[in-house]
Amino acid sequence: MSKNKEIDLAKISLSLKKYRNNIFLSTILVSFLSIVYIFIATPYYQSYISINPIGDNLNSGRSMGGLQSLASEYGVNLNVADLINDKPSFYIPDIVNSRILKKAVISKIWNTNSGQQNLINYWKINDTTRFSIGKFLSNFTTKDKEDSSSRFMDSAIDKLSDQLIVEQEESGLIVISVLMEEPKLAADISNFIANYIKEYVSDIMLSYSSTHRKFIEERLKYSKNELSKSEVELKEFSEKNPFAVDTPELQLQRGRLLRNMEVNQQVYITLRQQYEMARINELKEIPVINILDYAEPASDESKPQKLLILLLSTVLSLFLSSIFFIIRDDLKT
Repeated sequence: MSKNKEIDLAKISLSLKKYRNNIFLSTILVSFLSIVYIFIATPYYQSYISINPIGDNLNSGRSMGGLQSLASEYGVNLNVADLINDKPSFYIPDIVNSRILKKAVISKIWNTNSGQQNLINYWKINDTTRFSIGKFLSNFTTKDKEDSSSRFMDSAIDKLSDQLIVEQEESGLIVISVLMEEPKLAADISNFIANYIKEYVSDIMLSYSSTHRKFIEERLKYSKNELSKSEVELKEFSEKNPFAVDTPELQLQRGRLLRNMEVNQQVYITLRQQYEMARINELKEIPVINILDYAEPASDESKPQKLLILLLSTVLSLFLSSIFFIIRDDLKT
């Protein structure tokens, strides 16, 4: 068995020696093509931002806790739990991958090396003089200028999606990377996305605060009416039934009316406090996300990775060409 192995190894060695020039030329050719690709490939620069979401569930729980506890204690259903559960939630990667954000990025006028322009013009997607298979095929389905504009936007969205990377770490930190042909443009787009997300989420929270304040305001009006009714009922009962003529039955009715008024009074006081807190929360800016790192222009190219491409192509070419000529020599014999 060992003898066969030695014979096989010797045969492989002879094949490699016999075709060493072919293997060398194949490797040189592939390496040369890799170098050509490296020089003609479009360089891309990467910039990134990191975002740390800040939840406001704790503050909301504290602000609503007193009201919910009081409502449960007196058996009054104010739908506070439903209001808390309806608190808007957001997932930053979904916002980044949304068409509305990508359209905003593409439509914005950017400062580029070739002047101020949007990404459709920058990528020459609307250049009808440039030929591509996709453009050639789409000409058969394009009906008017509106369809053309929509097609240009879809192509730009697809290209931007390929150059937009969203990663979420176990700690919750979200890293958004942008690859562009210019380092400053990559940084500008990354920072635009950061500000867009911040404003978008702030608008959601502001809308929620306004809805919350309106809800408390409605409950406050209702509670005020209930308190007024209970006060009037107690007053009328006391006028008709003075303490001097109290009987056990009248005392029981008086106690019920008094307790009802006290409950309505406590609910009203608590709602008034929550209403003032809701007004304050509506006016103040609540931080919901924290931008840890703003993007900066990259100093080096991110793609293509020249050294890695050259190394891998050379090693793979050397390996595959050796296997090819070994098998070829073995088939001949």
